[in-house]
Amino acid sequence: MPDSAEKTRLKAMTAWDREPTLSDAEIDSLLSLAQVVDVNGVAPGGDDYVPTHNLRAAAREGWKWKAGRAAELQSTDLDGDRMSANQIYDHCKAMIREYSGTASPKMPSRDEECASTATCV
Repeated sequence: MPDSAEKTRLKAMTAWDREPTLSDAEIDSLLSLAQVVDVNGVAPGGDDYVPTHNLRAAAREGWKWKAGRAAELQSTDLDGDRMSANQIYDHCKAMIREYSGTASPKMPSRDEECASTATCV
């Protein structure tokens, strides 16, 4: 089954396949942790809940996980570039700051997008 748009976006936001990596299951866990009340006011797990996520919070948490792993790294070659363990850790911390502070806009579902733009057929 293909990834949802939110999962694909979160993978990009966390550079999930770059060292230190996150697994597909961990991306799913991050999405689960970042569930929020949907546009209809239904809480996660409620009847008729439309999956809605705070992707900035999920990305921030993902970078925290990566920073924890980076703290255990030793200097290494990544994709032909020499990076010190400190540089990797510092990058993870910078990304945590990048995704801190402001709330994520909710990603509208296709139906919500169609209703608001009246362009879908």
